[in-house]
Amino acid sequence: MKINAPEMVKILEVRVETPTVRTFVLDKKIRARPGQFAMLWIPDVDEKPFSFSKLNGDLEITVREVGPFTKRLFSLGRGDLVGIRGPYGNGYRIKGEKICIVAGGVGLAPLMPLIDEILREDRELTVIHGAVTEKELLWIDKLGSKKIHLLTATDDGTYGEKGSACDILENLIRKREFDQIYTCGPEPMMKRVADISLREEIPCQLSLERYMKCGVGICGQCCIDPSGLRVCRDGPVFTARELRGTEFGRYKRDASGSRCDL
Repeated sequence: MKINAPEMVKILEVRVETPTVRTFVLDKKIRARPGQFAMLWIPDVDEKPFSFSKLNGDLEITVREVGPFTKRLFSLGRGDLVGIRGPYGNGYRIKGEKICIVAGGVGLAPLMPLIDEILREDRELTVIHGAVTEKELLWIDKLGSKKIHLLTATDDGTYGEKGSACDILENLIRKREFDQIYTCGPEPMMKRVADISLREEIPCQLSLERYMKCGVGICGQCCIDPSGLRVCRDGPVFTARELRGTEFGRYKRDASGSRCDL
């Protein structure tokens, strides 16, 4: 496959994960790092970036329905074709022996390949997974079967602790030491995780989402104020220190380039 030209691949399976989230298994194997992404193309609709939720074997992409593109994607099934190009960007880098992962909602999906890699290296791993309600938690049984210290939270208290994953993190770091924090989820949540990590002087890596057009660093659509860092090329994974003092956690830009509050 030419890296900047979409390759049409078949959907092998569609799994319903939650009322709003589905996993698409693609007839494609790819060499990529956890946290990297690909541009997914539906002809006559649009092209959007998605991270990988599984890299070993057939490629898997886990998606939440949020707009016209994902609505059209959710109408596709086994045997249908989608275009894919990539992988792009910089992924997570495994550092430290005592690791904490903080995931919000479908933000757990791009962290799953990282979790698998950390476990293969036999490092100590704590996973904090939060969602609005029990039905939106992902893969609790799967995570519970691994050698992981798993903690859960829901906003409405229907599963785990009532509150946010960040509340659990705040309490946990008073009792345990961590060498590295990884996070992905809603930006306000990640901003709080980043602030905690900076305050406690724990290195933190996070995956930032911005509107992308080219995916290869040419168009400038996903540049971060005021640093000019390109999410598609310099990210999507950044350190908390790299994003300190930027637009992160305050606003982003829409397809026209206009600022919009988070």
